[in-house]
Amino acid sequence: MKILAMYDITCDKKRTKVERLLASYGYRVNYSVFEIECSASQYRRIIEELLRLTSKEDNVRIYPLSADVLKRSFRLHYDKGPFDAQELYF
Repeated sequence: MKILAMYDITCDKKRTKVERLLASYGYRVNYSVFEIECSASQYRRIIEELLRLTSKEDNVRIYPLSADVLKRSFRLHYDKGPFDAQELYF
């Protein structure tokens, strides 16, 4: 499964721990956003660890990405090839 994980955490110590955790499973696509490819058991471990490391005042979001979403996703100004703007869903 593929997920998108992002966070907004004010405490430097907590934020660093969350960053290291997510980086150990995936790669950074923006300062506080990670793309992660993981198994179901790894997904559970990530969630459990995030729950342990964070609290209610922290903003941590996990978006499981479906095959359909992944098929329609692209990186602007990076992906090359024929492109039909009519195919985009606005």
